[in-house]
Amino acid sequence: MASSSTDGKLTSGSEKVPSRRLSINPLAPLSIRAYRHFWIAGLFSNIGTWMHETGAMWLMTDLRPDPDMVASVRVAMAFPVFCLALPAGVWADRFDRRRWLLGTQSLLLSVGMLMAVITILGWMTPFLLLVLTAVMGVALILNLPAWQALTPELVPAELIPSAIQAGSVSFNLARAVGPALAGLAIANLGVGAAFLFNALSFSGIMLALVLWQPTALPAKSCRAASSFKDDLLLGMRIVATSTFIRSTLIRVVAYTFTASALWSLLSLVATDKLDFRERGLGLCLYLLGAGAVASAAILPWIRQRFSSEQIVFASQLLMAFCLAAIAASSSKAVIIPALLMAGISWMFCLTTLNSTAQVRLPRQFRARGMSAFVMSFSLGMGLGSLVWGALARCIQLGPAFVMAALVSIVLAMATCRLPLGSLVPSDASMS
Repeated sequence: MASSSTDGKLTSGSEKVPSRRLSINPLAPLSIRAYRHFWIAGLFSNIGTWMHETGAMWLMTDLRPDPDMVASVRVAMAFPVFCLALPAGVWADRFDRRRWLLGTQSLLLSVGMLMAVITILGWMTPFLLLVLTAVMGVALILNLPAWQALTPELVPAELIPSAIQAGSVSFNLARAVGPALAGLAIANLGVGAAFLFNALSFSGIMLALVLWQPTALPAKSCRAASSFKDDLLLGMRIVATSTFIRSTLIRVVAYTFTASALWSLLSLVATDKLDFRERGLGLCLYLLGAGAVASAAILPWIRQRFSSEQIVFASQLLMAFCLAAIAASSSKAVIIPALLMAGISWMFCLTTLNSTAQVRLPRQFRARGMSAFVMSFSLGMGLGSLVWGALARCIQLGPAFVMAALVSIVLAMATCRLPLGSLVPSDASMS
């Protein structure tokens, strides 16, 4: 079993281990110093990202309070993700992963700082906000596949699912805290302060990267011997020919397509259903994050007793139930528990699917495989947001949520037999 050496360096995070039984302790990965550094730095960076997103939407609302313009902020961030996900995965596999991440984090810091300065000086316009948000989206997708592929290099094989779960806890803690902090910062210091915190939050990850001393880097000779096109096609072939990876990507699209109804229309849930005012969106995000974080304690226990296929299927049905409950009621006593349960569904489903992808992918193709995962996620969320947003305008919010719930059930039934396999890593995936 891999462990940390006495000086805290990761000594065998990727070596094969004799035991292939998954750890049921969700905090076990945090005992490894390298992973702990990245987890803490990632938490602050995630908080900064949520502060940035909240601030950008708030700023666009102030500059041009048009629903389409406000929605375009999220589109500007998501569009580069879909377009550049696969190339970003190839680049992350071809180059030294630590140097690549240092470069992308530097770019994120620079763009965030530029947005903060322009906003503080009062020079921001709607068009400029969309352009800089798109540039931020480019930097994020260049960073994301390499960041996703980093986990199996930080922890031993049997801790990968727990490490991914801990990363999801970080994300959902940030989702619970970030919008609230953004509201305080905006109210007291202005939107520029939220952008500034986000920019500075990337420096923590850069420090963790500098301190990290990996012992086994991918062989450069393999990367140098092939062209970008060959690497791209080979990665796509690996993803397409793996039954488990292909099933994972299909189920990611199926889940996010219907779950996106909640995300894209959450502000309307806050105002129309719950009659919350300025801070309603932040409170709803907090409830989703709180549900996800609370569920992390029981997810290892669930994994020991149910298969990945059963967990994902149940998560899809739970999301359908939450959407139907929100559609049927305007009572806080119904909607607040439904949002908490939706957070549980999100954590169970996407953590399981993410773990499947990372465990099943061979190391030399991991960033490319994770870029396909990110692309599938972006496709489901983007397409779903367009569909449910248009439907809500045509038939109102409640009926749109009912339709999303019904589609969630249909897709759950249609995809329930797609195999995901065990989360116990194989030797091939670690090589």
